[in-house]
Amino acid sequence: MARSTVIPPKLERSFWLFLLVGIAVRCVAISQPLIDAHLLRQCQTAAATESLINQPGFNLSSSVPWSGDIADRYLQELPLYNYLVIGVYRVIGNLDESGKVTSILLWAVSFLCLQFIWRRLLDQEQTNWANLLFVVAPLGVFFGQAFMPEMLVQLLAFSFVLLAIRYYEASTLTRWISCVAVGLTGTLVKLPEIGHLYVILIALVFSREGCKALLRPRYLIAAALTIVALKVWGNYADTVNVGPLSFGSSQEKLLHTYIGTWGSRFHFLPWAMVGLYLTVFIASGPAALIIGYGLLIFLRRQREKILGLWLLSLLVFYLLWFGFTATNQSYYNLPTLAPLCALFGIGVRELFSSQYFIRWRRAATIGAALLVILPAIPVWQYLFRQDRQIFAAAQWVRANTQPGDLILFRPNNRSEMIDYPFNPIITYYGKRPTFVWTRYTPEPYRKAALERASYAVVTLPAPAASGVLGLVNRFRHFYRPPEPTDWLETSGFRIFVRQNDFLVYARNRP
Repeated sequence: MARSTVIPPKLERSFWLFLLVGIAVRCVAISQPLIDAHLLRQCQTAAATESLINQPGFNLSSSVPWSGDIADRYLQELPLYNYLVIGVYRVIGNLDESGKVTSILLWAVSFLCLQFIWRRLLDQEQTNWANLLFVVAPLGVFFGQAFMPEMLVQLLAFSFVLLAIRYYEASTLTRWISCVAVGLTGTLVKLPEIGHLYVILIALVFSREGCKALLRPRYLIAAALTIVALKVWGNYADTVNVGPLSFGSSQEKLLHTYIGTWGSRFHFLPWAMVGLYLTVFIASGPAALIIGYGLLIFLRRQREKILGLWLLSLLVFYLLWFGFTATNQSYYNLPTLAPLCALFGIGVRELFSSQYFIRWRRAATIGAALLVILPAIPVWQYLFRQDRQIFAAAQWVRANTQPGDLILFRPNNRSEMIDYPFNPIITYYGKRPTFVWTRYTPEPYRKAALERASYAVVTLPAPAASGVLGLVNRFRHFYRPPEPTDWLETSGFRIFVRQNDFLVYARNRP
């Protein structure tokens, strides 16, 4: 490694400035409901946390919030993040804000952890530029405060990388146990975002010890322990997720969904979406060009072992998890954030080493910072844009129905909701048991909804997206036509309330 492994006793003053700015930016929407980007996943996590709060004892699974009065349970991941939120909730008292505060705190700790990695990869100027992009990148800003476990995963990922480096520097048993424990915790919370980092650990171990590492007990025990723990956890999840609306009953099938098909890796659209996520949500504007330049400089001149292995692990990540992960969901591209920031720092440092930039250094520094920040602002606005339609419907339900009333909910206002049965939003914000009606809702649940629901709430189609977003949606074939709702009137319901954003049907009473 090209950088010194000795850790200075104090952090640079610039770190504290970046930390304060990063926290401030992530607090902007702290009092807003969870109805912005990835509202489904955020509300799933929030509803699961609320279930853990309301049920006695220490539980790993939660009540399904989209299956009406049918008592199913489901398990998303090891609920470590949920219990951290519960701890904050005991102090704050507001669940939405507790989730956001927990994510912000985890982001701050992960940012601190990242500095100890930077010291082994980058000089101080490169670090400052890497930190700037890390602090303002839209993907990091949004998920740095979202009610999701992504910041816990990021902290575990950075901790694992740092512990792997420290073990490479001094292979003590304590450091090895710490590394294995953090890695195992991370894989139980979210395997796709952690598993590829074992490329770094394995390469460092073999670089240090060669083939004899294959026979060392500490490595064999750690490998066996990790495999057994993942298998036991998968089997437990299968015993919980047995209901048809519990995310499916097989972890193996779910794993195949994440991995995707072999043929999908040869299609243009998934790769185009990955490129779009990286160039818009992480490196907005000219930053993408500087990252490319930084990669070129890295390959030609620097080649720090750790950064090279980190980039190699990302290649493994994208080639392996090619299903319902990074090609479909923006947050699965978070593992690339830190390595891309490092390349950005390398690229800017190299650009500023030329004679022209040395002469106009202050103006160039301000200009470069603005070229990072200004293109990110419209992307922040897009990510924090709220779905007021579904929130208004949920508020109506909470204000105008009784706690025992069952609700049939048909989401027609967003393409990603029309065919997605795992929608917790009306249950979470309306505080009423809700059947979610979609094309993939199993027939017994549809029948139960028609027989037992007191009200049916239908959100109305929103205007089609225009401009760049509309173009992207057409490119993705993202549009789903809303379903007609005349079947409700032939199923014993009548129009009860008409609003601009939604309709409410009430059951006909004899």
